[in-house]
Amino acid sequence: MELRHLKTFKFVAEYLNFTNAAQKLNFSQPAVTAQIQTLQQELKQELFIRAGKNTFLTPAGEILKSYTDQLFSIVEEIESSFDELSNLYGNVTIAATEGYWTYYFPYIIPELLKLYPQVQIKLISCKRDEIIKGIESYKYDIGIISGELYKNGMTNIVISEDDELVTVVSKELYARYPVDQLLPKFPFLQLQADECYDPMISKYFEQMKLLSQNVIEIGSLEGIKMAVLNNIGVGMGASVSLKDEINNGDLVPILVTENIKIKTSIITLKEKENLETIQSFINVIQKNWNSNSTM
Repeated sequence: MELRHLKTFKFVAEYLNFTNAAQKLNFSQPAVTAQIQTLQQELKQELFIRAGKNTFLTPAGEILKSYTDQLFSIVEEIESSFDELSNLYGNVTIAATEGYWTYYFPYIIPELLKLYPQVQIKLISCKRDEIIKGIESYKYDIGIISGELYKNGMTNIVISEDDELVTVVSKELYARYPVDQLLPKFPFLQLQADECYDPMISKYFEQMKLLSQNVIEIGSLEGIKMAVLNNIGVGMGASVSLKDEINNGDLVPILVTENIKIKTSIITLKEKENLETIQSFINVIQKNWNSNSTM
């Protein structure tokens, strides 16, 4: 059954007049008659009966009318939902750490702007604990954090589990020193204290039986990368932030051991997650999160 034939039937069943239905549909009466005949042949049922100048629904027609009424009610809901989606408005504040803005959101923001041009988007760069506090205090609508967070009143959606921690050194230092001399001679550069990264870094040191007394904490993954490129020390960072330099040979992975995976999550207040705008933004972020991995 074609939807257009059912729509024609719906109008004829409503007006019980082929001429009036044709006028409402902007069809010719023969076109309406032909569509009804096609539908009757397909269903192997008579849908209308004539009595003098009047037209009535047959029992089969009554049954079909009840279904088409339900069907087109759903169609109207679908159309209404898409109209609302294309006309979303308001303000959405998204908070994430610097690394996420640098390596992921350049592929996501254009999609948000294209799909929701009437929504005012505010982007905030801050640390993980500040993101969490900002979500809890209604300062931010959506947060992107490393790891997971399960707290009363908050929703956590894991959007990635594929990134991993990698230890790198510049190609100059790698060429000049044996790997086992690098850490004793140069400081270990790691991200500033973070309740997500700290346990992973501790696990890494335990696996590698390394001493961590010579450590410099840096506030961003980009800062760690630049310090390593300038031969300041051995650095650890997320693989996504270092992949270009590793691929072109400027940075060399060392001390390879069991991969330590990094999860990434979207967090928001439970009371906000069902708001049309917030849910739409979360869906776009989820769908486009790993776009940069295929670039």
